[in-house]
Amino acid sequence: MTTLATGRLLIRNFTVDDAPVLREIILQYQASEYAVYDHAWPTSVDAIRGVAEWFASGDAFLAVCLRESGKLIGYVRLHLVEEADVEDHQPGQVYGLGYCFNFDYHGRGYATEACRAVLGRAFDELGADRVTAGTAAANAPSCSLLARLGFRRVEERMASFRSAADGTPNEFLAYTFAIDRADRIGVSSRGG
Repeated sequence: MTTLATGRLLIRNFTVDDAPVLREIILQYQASEYAVYDHAWPTSVDAIRGVAEWFASGDAFLAVCLRESGKLIGYVRLHLVEEADVEDHQPGQVYGLGYCFNFDYHGRGYATEACRAVLGRAFDELGADRVTAGTAAANAPSCSLLARLGFRRVEERMASFRSAADGTPNEFLAYTFAIDRADRIGVSSRGG
């Protein structure tokens, strides 16, 4: 069971009861210009209930809620990717970070606050040596968020998760970002 509190947020495990609000967030994301850079999400009521059950089955997907009202405004994903070479070819634990927030709450620092708290958990509690995140180069808000969090761009490549109407892959430039334990100076687990 995971619960993190910041000044404005409560970050907790999902429950099946989160399905209706999770569906609103996913429908909003699927209708956005950024959806083409990601895998397609299911959108039916039953399918989203299944997603909520999956999210609730572990600690990888965390619900981000406003602390005062309890309103679900997004999620952050933190999952163990692999044991990999981190610094000077030494093995270390690498976690992946992902996030999605209701667009009505963008531009208020909630994603930064939530991700800082989750990064604190990754490094302080889980023993992460590195956390990585990926985004499309065209997703300027996501690139800016990762820079604010102290991530540095470590790779660029062509990627494709969906096909165009004619069946050809929808290729785009993707960036991989990383933050190592040593880079973490200034990243507070309390958010802000």
